[in-house]
Amino acid sequence: MALKTFVKISEVNNLSDARYCAGMTVNLMGFDLVKENPAYVSPENFMELTGWLSGLEFVGEYGNASEDAIKASIKDYEIHYLQTDNPAIIPLFPDFKRILRFDMDKVTDAEEVKSIMQKTTDDVEFFLFESGNGNHYKENVVNQVLELANDYPVVLGFNIDDKNVMNLVENTSIKGISLKGGEEIRPGYKDFDELADILETLEIDDTVEG
Repeated sequence: MALKTFVKISEVNNLSDARYCAGMTVNLMGFDLVKENPAYVSPENFMELTGWLSGLEFVGEYGNASEDAIKASIKDYEIHYLQTDNPAIIPLFPDFKRILRFDMDKVTDAEEVKSIMQKTTDDVEFFLFESGNGNHYKENVVNQVLELANDYPVVLGFNIDDKNVMNLVENTSIKGISLKGGEEIRPGYKDFDELADILETLEIDDTVEG
């Protein structure tokens, strides 16, 4: 089994998401490591969720956390990537692969975004554009991000559904997509609908015909 593009799953905090997404061979699995956030994953829960997984890499999602807060936390997690919303954090953690995230709900100046990307592009694996509140944006906003993808490694994390995902993957320059995990309805039971629809659309049929 494989997917037709690079996929990151953000804010994973339960076994249902972890097992399903690992089985669908996503590339990166992200965990919110900021204690104050609702989706926070403790070191103990992180080990429970990742201890049996293989074939993918883990992202520590730190939002706007300070350098000191990240240093105090990061030693307790076995992560491969550090994700931050703060460009100033990027050069401070050269031992990790780094992701710079832009929250579309807070972006106000497209030229400032482009300037930040120019300054940090050599130090990041990719730039992630997400809506922190799950908002849907007008087509012109999406097109601005897609235009940036012509020059920079961009992972798109908003305005994605099972109907448009193949067009985005096949007809734009994005590196891949990002989807969000969610809360379990009750332990062990998760309504995957939207997440599953998108991943199954991306699934490659690797059946070999004899």
